[in-house]
Amino acid sequence: MKKLLLLLLFCIITSEAQVIDAIAIDVEGQAITTIEIQAVQQNLKMSKEAAIEMLIRDRLEKAAIENAGITVSDEEVQQKIETIATARHITTSKMKTLLQEKGLTWDGYLKQMKIELQKERFFQEHILSTIDRPSDAELQTYYNTHKEAFSSAPTQMSLVAYKSDSPDLLKEAISNQMKPISGVTKENILASSSDMSPALLNIIEQTPTNSFTKPINTGKGFVAYFVKSKGSGQSGFEAVKNTVFASWMQSKRAQASKDFLNKLKSNAKIRVIRL
Repeated sequence: MKKLLLLLLFCIITSEAQVIDAIAIDVEGQAITTIEIQAVQQNLKMSKEAAIEMLIRDRLEKAAIENAGITVSDEEVQQKIETIATARHITTSKMKTLLQEKGLTWDGYLKQMKIELQKERFFQEHILSTIDRPSDAELQTYYNTHKEAFSSAPTQMSLVAYKSDSPDLLKEAISNQMKPISGVTKENILASSSDMSPALLNIIEQTPTNSFTKPINTGKGFVAYFVKSKGSGQSGFEAVKNTVFASWMQSKRAQASKDFLNKLKSNAKIRVIRL
């Protein structure tokens, strides 16, 4: 009798374990397990329905990438990681340490990075390429419809930066714009007011169009800006045209991605086994 009870208990425990880690949904032959759903719910603080939707989207994307034959080399993954590390001012060794402290493995990170790069490439080749560049009339209509969103948008400024280690050479270049001056470099810049320091923005705003700012000591040399055009000389749509374009593209990308995934989902074989 005792052995029978132990056997029954073992069967119950085994059965429950199988259910806990069982396949919940099959998406185009790719499994989503019950434990995955629970993990997404807990880690991302979302409902079960939202977690399921996110995992189905993930499987659809992976299936589409595989069918499209999108590949990413190990060298590309390493280059991307080095770029991320450089932007964060840390070494790849430090990245490994930070991942370990969060309970993540380096191999797992490399695998996920490769998947993200594949998704990015797929998006560029199969979704972004379907979006045509808008005409000025389309952008104007978009601006008129969402005017409030651009009321405090940063303005664009067209500048030419004259740089030199010598303030005297810089002054000479400013006085003789058409004459190449050895030791002075020129760089055309399209800058946003939101990217400038308050001090530099104030200097640019006080400088008339088609004239130079005073030479500025950067601590690593000297720079003077020739102001070709600036947003403060424009108003309305023209002053924020580049920002309107960026917003338009963002909305179109989101809609194109949503439409594509909805199409994939409507044509996919999705089988719910247990929830």
